[in-house]
Amino acid sequence: MDRRQFLRGSGAVLGAALWGGVADKVLALGGTEILARQPWAKGFDGVEQDLPLLEMTCSGDWPRSLEGNLYRNGPARFSRQGFHYRHWFDGDGMVQQFRIQQGGIRHQGRFVRTHKFQAEQAAGRFLYNAAGTAVPGALPVRNNDDANVANTALLPRNGELLALWEAGSPYRLDGDSLETLGVKSFGDKFKGLPFSAHPLVDGVGGLWNFGCWYVGGDKDLLLYHIAPDDSVAAMEVINLPQAGYIHAFAQSQTKLLFYVSSCVYEEGDTYVGSFRWRPELGAKLLVIDKADLSRQQWRDLPPGFVFHFGQALESEGELLLQLSLYSDSAILTRGMQALLTGQVREQSPDAEWATIRVGLDGSGKLQGEPAITRSGIHMEFPQFEASATPTRLETVFGIGASDHSASGLSDTLYAMGGNGERKQCYLGPDRILEEPLYLPATPERAAMVLMTWLDYRQGRTGLSLFSAADISRGPIAEASMDRVLPLGFHGCFA
Repeated sequence: MDRRQFLRGSGAVLGAALWGGVADKVLALGGTEILARQPWAKGFDGVEQDLPLLEMTCSGDWPRSLEGNLYRNGPARFSRQGFHYRHWFDGDGMVQQFRIQQGGIRHQGRFVRTHKFQAEQAAGRFLYNAAGTAVPGALPVRNNDDANVANTALLPRNGELLALWEAGSPYRLDGDSLETLGVKSFGDKFKGLPFSAHPLVDGVGGLWNFGCWYVGGDKDLLLYHIAPDDSVAAMEVINLPQAGYIHAFAQSQTKLLFYVSSCVYEEGDTYVGSFRWRPELGAKLLVIDKADLSRQQWRDLPPGFVFHFGQALESEGELLLQLSLYSDSAILTRGMQALLTGQVREQSPDAEWATIRVGLDGSGKLQGEPAITRSGIHMEFPQFEASATPTRLETVFGIGASDHSASGLSDTLYAMGGNGERKQCYLGPDRILEEPLYLPATPERAAMVLMTWLDYRQGRTGLSLFSAADISRGPIAEASMDRVLPLGFHGCFA
């Protein structure tokens, strides 16, 4: 692998994005017009300034033993000088902090001071092409971190909070003040390489992670093993049969599992605009031995698209993988544009909770063809008690849209038990739910689920706390404030 070649290639891809005719339509969109037509769209309208500390109003039974910070990350700045981004992925990252302490909760939000954010703040306009939007007169991109928006997820790591993207380096934050401390380095050799927003713990203080390298005709998966001291312990470059979009991965006791989708990188005016739905290629299951990253096994799958996974498990002669499975990639190529224009319901199908099963022999080799079991439940953002060496199927929590959802966005929390039991809680007609975080049990309290939501009619953002044992009873405690936060992607509790 030649890192300089990669950087030149990726810069060319990002820098070659052209100002397309669709931009005229985006410029013509007025935020006021969109919000008048679709009030839920205020969750995607963004903010322009940091959000100072604000005390939230609490109700219900907040356990005194539950103290810490709920952090969430997501795109938050979508316009400058009247120019609007056209894809949800594009907005500059803002970290939301909900500090739970002594029975009270305070919120603040702060933009991640990336190179891009600081340069554009100084210029007063967008300077770089974004993942899904071509910017007129964009500056050339020297490397991935020039365009890094650090807007996808968060990882507490060695006393710092890392703001993650998927196409560049993590950014280091102070977990108390949310001050940006700089780019996280894993060594000069790996500077600027893609680093996914969904690393997995290895159980001994290190991490597994990956990045995709789809430039210059290459279609490679870069697989990383990060040591406890944050050095790169191992790296494997895996040539893929197709440049399928990959956002996350999963791990069982001895294996790493990737779903290589039928949404394939080809050519386009932006990075997202370069992906095409190619059902004729099908999808692929890639299974890699943790002990030897060069040992890779493949299986063909029907066409499909995936962002997120639940648990993977080797049990009773089977390897199984839980996933939120889309029938096509419209959520990426159309749905996330539609969120910014108030048209989401008509644009893309929902993900269905599903399980892929394939046989295993005694030596860990795959046997036979995979089978897919579908649940009939539309559910995304799965969360569960993660382990590097799972021994059983845990309950997975996620969110989905009921038939009552006027926006087509999530209004229902689901709990899918490992024994097949299903529970759910509908939170009301005007609430849009975000990813539910599973909080494991401690000596002082039982396991819980903590989630954020937006009430777009009332203009309020809130938290709901559930007993993980039975979410169907509804929240045991809530908190809210008169503040509309941009809806985001992923969070953590620390």
